Amino acid sequence: MFQKILLSVVLFFAFSIVAFFLLIKVIDFNEYKPRIQKAIKESTGYDVMIRGDITLSLSPAGVSIFDVEITNPSYHAEVPFAKLGSFDVALDLSALLQKEIKVRHVAIDSLSLLVEKTKEGTFNYELPPVPKIIDKKVKEGNITLEKEEGFPLINVKKIKFSNANIVYADEKSNTQIDFDKIDLDINHINYDTSKHRLQSLSFAADTHIDKIQYGRYALKDLSMSFDMKDAIAVSENLHYTLFDTLIQGTGKFDLSGKQPKISVKSKIVGLKLASLSRELLNQELLEGSANGDLRLSFFVGDSHAFKSTLNGFVQLYGTDVTLKGYDVDKIALMLDPNQRSKGFSLGNLISGATGVLKGGSTLLKEINTKIDIGYSEIQLSDVALSTATNRVAMKGAVNMVDEKFIDLKTALLDAKGCATFEQKMSGSFAKPSVKVDDASITALSNVVLSFSTKSKTAPITPKKNDENCTVFYEGVIKHPVVTTTPLGE
Repeated sequence: MFQKILLSVVLFFAFSIVAFFLLIKVIDFNEYKPRIQKAIKESTGYDVMIRGDITLSLSPAGVSIFDVEITNPSYHAEVPFAKLGSFDVALDLSALLQKEIKVRHVAIDSLSLLVEKTKEGTFNYELPPVPKIIDKKVKEGNITLEKEEGFPLINVKKIKFSNANIVYADEKSNTQIDFDKIDLDINHINYDTSKHRLQSLSFAADTHIDKIQYGRYALKDLSMSFDMKDAIAVSENLHYTLFDTLIQGTGKFDLSGKQPKISVKSKIVGLKLASLSRELLNQELLEGSANGDLRLSFFVGDSHAFKSTLNGFVQLYGTDVTLKGYDVDKIALMLDPNQRSKGFSLGNLISGATGVLKGGSTLLKEINTKIDIGYSEIQLSDVALSTATNRVAMKGAVNMVDEKFIDLKTALLDAKGCATFEQKMSGSFAKPSVKVDDASITALSNVVLSFSTKSKTAPITPKKNDENCTVFYEGVIKHPVVTTTPLGE
C-alpha cells in the first residue's frame, strides 16, 4: 500500500514537471519584448532593441535573450554602441521557491562594444545629466546628507563574457585601439556594503584576449588570472606575446582613482629582434635575439595621457645580432679622423660612394639598450653597440609629448670611451636639426669641394689621441679588443 502511494506521488510530480516544461515551451515570451525594453529605458536611459527571441529554461532555471542592440538616444541614436549576441541569466531555483531572486550566473556572448571619445571630450555612451533624488535623513541648518546608491551586482556570483570585441576610438587624436576576442570569467563575487562603490566589490577572474591592436603595434595572446579587491586588480601570472615572443610577468590595474592606472613588470627572454624592427621601425633591420627586463606604468586615456604619464624603464641586451643593410665597420672607417689622412673623407662617403653607406651587413658582437621613461621623456641611459673593431654609443633624450629631440648625440668611440666622431640632433621629429663636431665640419666642406674638383679638397690633420678627453660613454658595452696575427704564423 505504501509503495503504491509513493509511486503515485512520484508520478504526479513527474507529470507536473513535464507539463510545466511543455507550458513554458508553448508560451511565447516574445510578447513581453516591448515591456522589457520600456522598463530598461526607464531605469537606465538607454534604448534597447531585442531583435532575437526570448526563451526560458528549467535546467538551469533562467532566461535567455538573443540579438540585443543598445543605443544612446542623445548620441547617434540610429547607431548602436553595443550589441549582444546573447544574454543569459541563470537563477537559484531554491531561492526562487522562497520568493527570493538570486542570480547564479550571467553569461554574455559575442558582445560588440564601441567606445568613442569626441573632439569635445565626451563619450558616446554618456547620457544627459538627470536631477538626483536626495534622501534627507539628517538636516541641521544647511547640512544635507545624500543617500548613496547600492551596487547593482549584489546578488550575482558569476559573470562570463565570451567572444567579446571592444573598439576604443579617439576622434581628437585620430587613434584607435582594438581588443579582439575577449573571454572573461568572473567568479566568487562579493559585495561589502560598508565600502564605497567599486571598492566594495571583490572577485577572482580569468581572462584571455586574442589581440590588442594599436596602429601597427599588436599585443597578442594576453592571458592572466587576477584578484580584485579595493578596486585594485593584481595578477601574478601575466602572459602575452609581443614581437612574436612570449613574455611573462606581473600586472596591477588600479581603478581606485579618477583615471585607471596600469603597471606591468616583465622578464624578457629571447626577444625576436627581427619582429621588433619590423613592427616598431617598419624595417627589416635586425636579426637575432635579446634578453632584458621592463617595468612600466601609465594612466589609461587618450594618447596624450599615455605619453605624459608613462613611467619606468626598458632594458635589452643581445649578442651576435645581425644589422642588415649597413656595414658599420666600413662607415666607421670613413669617419675615423686617422683614416681621413689616407684619402678617406665624409665627403667621399656622402657624395660619391653610394654603395658604402647602404648595403652589406654587420655582425654586432654586443648591443645594449637601457632607456628610462618619465615626465614625458625617454632618456637614453645606456645605448651602445660594438662590432669586431668598433664601438658606437648614443645618449640624450626624446620628448614624446612635444615630439622633439633633446640633445640627442651619436658617437664613434675610442678605447677610452671618448668620441672620435660625434653627431648631434635636436629639434622636432618633423624638422630635426643635425650638427656635427669641428672635424666633421671640415669633412663636410670637402663634400662641397669634391663636387667641383678633388684638388680643392682641404687637407685633414689626423686627430691626435687626447689623454684628457671627455668620456662620452661608460656603459656596459666594452670596446672590442683587436688582435693581430704576426706574419709567418
